Amino acid sequence: MAKGVLIGLICAVTILPAAILMFDKAIEKTRHKEILPKFTKVRDFSIKHYKAIIVVFLIILPFAVYGYTHTENYYNLDKSLPDTLQGVQANNELKEKFGIVSTELVLVDKDMPDYKVNQMLDEINNLDGIDMTLSYASISKGQIPKEILPDEIKSIFQSDKYQMIIISSKYELATNELNNQVEKVKEIVKRYDSNALLAGEGPLMTDLVEISDHDFNSVNSSSIGIIFILMIITLKSISLPFILLAAIEFAIFINMGIPAYTNTVLPFVASIVIGTIQLGATIDYAILITTKYKGLRKEEKDKKEAVSEALGTSISSIVVSALCFFGATFGVGAYSKIEMISSLCTLMSRGAIISMVTVVTVLPAFLLVFDKLICKTTIGMKNENKVN
Repeated sequence: MAKGVLIGLICAVTILPAAILMFDKAIEKTRHKEILPKFTKVRDFSIKHYKAIIVVFLIILPFAVYGYTHTENYYNLDKSLPDTLQGVQANNELKEKFGIVSTELVLVDKDMPDYKVNQMLDEINNLDGIDMTLSYASISKGQIPKEILPDEIKSIFQSDKYQMIIISSKYELATNELNNQVEKVKEIVKRYDSNALLAGEGPLMTDLVEISDHDFNSVNSSSIGIIFILMIITLKSISLPFILLAAIEFAIFINMGIPAYTNTVLPFVASIVIGTIQLGATIDYAILITTKYKGLRKEEKDKKEAVSEALGTSISSIVVSALCFFGATFGVGAYSKIEMISSLCTLMSRGAIISMVTVVTVLPAFLLVFDKLICKTTIGMKNENKVN
């Protein structure tokens, strides 16, 4: 994705200007009247009612943050696939007819005595949600001599270093019940063999949950930090990056908070993907308005005139960009039969519209309220402007 953005930037500043110059005559001949309106009423509303917009922002913010922090995620990728697939149907048959929901595999030392293995299995079987356990030692368990068991069975359960134990759980993958069960199984196994290994669907999914949570915090912080530094350098301001990020993050909180109120469970990658894409793809809306606002304030226009003109000249570009983003992602979300792709594209399309509305309403209100602070903390605006 990062590579695609970089290539797109290079094409936009090299190939696009060349193409415009080459096809200039054709462009002039096919020019038509603008279809989109000027959005003057939207601009006038945002400027006139900026104090009310700030009040609405403060009212919505806690609900958005609550929803954002309480949206549930699913980690089991089976849920994102259509029920018509043979693999999904086979898994459903295993659950319904054989009671096999999830499987854990334990590898312990090959030389562990059978009585110890059976003691360990007795403890594991006493845990809630355990359907059955199976090992080479439990097959005989004093009833069938090992000497008469075929070598094929031995080779299934034993290697040169380990003997394998199969554990079948009644709990669904990537649930708190299964995660807790895996931790308890690990505690029991480690008491008998400190070098034992835990594998299978359950433990792998537990690791996925932990890694995903860690990655989300790291990626989210990193993306915000990088964008913050880039905006400090380009805008030459300490306050403007905070203001722009506050507006876009507010839009992200609303977008990611809505599922909590609609009881929608999202794929686990949604927080990472939407948090970065919506931020990266829509921050340019805010930068467009802010850059024009800065230039107008340097021309000694008062804050209302500067914000009004900046918004008026930018709003059409913002609407077109947001609608293009919305159209591209909404179409995929509506068509895709894979629930994960559909959910992500729906979130991105909705996020584009929410960011657009936020930038043309909340951001101008921020610029008007914090105008004095912006002028004092932005290079080139301290002494050139009379703060109005």
